[in-house]
Amino acid sequence: MAATRKNRDLTQGPVFGHMMRMVIPMSFGIVAMMLVGIVDAYWVGRLGTVEQAAVQFVFPMTMAVMSIAIGLGAGAVSVVARAAGRGDGERTKRVATDAVVLALIVTAITSAIGIALVDPIFRLMGATDAMMPHVRDYMVIWFAGIIFMVGPMIASNILRALGDAILPSVIMIIAAVLNMILDPILIFGLGPIPAMEVQGAALATLIANLVVFIVAMAIMIFREKIIDLSWPGFSEMVWNWREVARIGAPAAGSNMINPIAMTLVFAAAARFGEPVVAGFGVAGRVEALALIPLFALSGSIGAITGQNGGAGREDRVREAFRSAFLFCAGWGAAMAVLLAVLAYPLAWLFLPSEEARAMARLTWWIAPVTMGGYGIAMAASAGFNGLGRPLLGVAINLMRGFGLLVPLVWLGSTAFGPAGMISGYALTNIIAGAVIAFLVLRYAPMSAVETKTRPVVPPTQAARAGAPVRPGE
Repeated sequence: MAATRKNRDLTQGPVFGHMMRMVIPMSFGIVAMMLVGIVDAYWVGRLGTVEQAAVQFVFPMTMAVMSIAIGLGAGAVSVVARAAGRGDGERTKRVATDAVVLALIVTAITSAIGIALVDPIFRLMGATDAMMPHVRDYMVIWFAGIIFMVGPMIASNILRALGDAILPSVIMIIAAVLNMILDPILIFGLGPIPAMEVQGAALATLIANLVVFIVAMAIMIFREKIIDLSWPGFSEMVWNWREVARIGAPAAGSNMINPIAMTLVFAAAARFGEPVVAGFGVAGRVEALALIPLFALSGSIGAITGQNGGAGREDRVREAFRSAFLFCAGWGAAMAVLLAVLAYPLAWLFLPSEEARAMARLTWWIAPVTMGGYGIAMAASAGFNGLGRPLLGVAINLMRGFGLLVPLVWLGSTAFGPAGMISGYALTNIIAGAVIAFLVLRYAPMSAVETKTRPVVPPTQAARAGAPVRPGE
């Protein structure tokens, strides 16, 4: 296994080659997870409008919880990748193990709180009396199962931090396929299996995630041998947790910036009526599909910057950012041409009214030209997380979301209507992409950041744990 891991060493070989080796399989995994949402919506929609509304209503809460998981994953990638880049095998195992333990503890606490507060949370959010029983049926099971959802996510991030491009995507695809198979069986029943309706949809997700949780843990323990079950000492474990949280907490907050900003963008669109909201919303969903490789890039670059930063290879860190930015610009340009050509048939396929279709076409003719700028912002933020510099990532997302996107969209919509709103969105991506690329490549630090002090493991304790004695830093 040491030889296999050496073959995934991201500090050697072509940087762009490593990037594409990770982006391509991860793109397939993201597609699979997106299909789960579509299949869920289809089957639950057959139960009735109230049930469909209830399941869609829980989306903001599930996104908030998943942001915690994404933050923990970013922290795990950063600490593991930097340790792997330094070639410190014992340290890599220790921080990987402690990252998993921290994730399981945090999600267990979140699960307990969520189950206890389902009713007050969703009443506060505005759930109706008709919706609440279905919300409760879904969310109690969903909260109970988040430990099995977050576990594979953290495992996938650790494997990716070690340079494994395939297994994390296989884990995502297995979870998605199982979920889609179980959805109709558990929602409507089959043979001796009773129809569980909305509870069935939640249970399908729980079972699928439980299976991949077991698979992911088995891979980590037996194949990768990256889990260290020895007791490291309380002080070192807490130090590792603090290092994961130092990256994870800002990353989780940063991940919420764009959804909040987009909520304010849709508030601007709502002033022009339902057809504009529908057209803009559908255009955004289709554009999100075109952005999948850029989402995959943002999920991959942290491993590359982390390993090379940990190895002191600042030249390769800079090359990683440069290659990522060029890929974003090139992919964005290609997708802009494709969406412009397909604007008429796509609008006809997804939207019933001509006013909504016109809005979608206008969006596809203007906004996708600049999607590369959005990709640059995502890649830069994730790359700095990998280097242990999460506050730079937060600054990037704050600048784009609240410094540019919200004010430019509202100013544009106020002055020029829907066309001004879309132009404000496009101008945001142009300015953000150009400014971020220039500042990152010209002025940003390319070195990895480590916390200055670490606990000294006493010799007797280190010997009992089977760990090397390390001097204080």
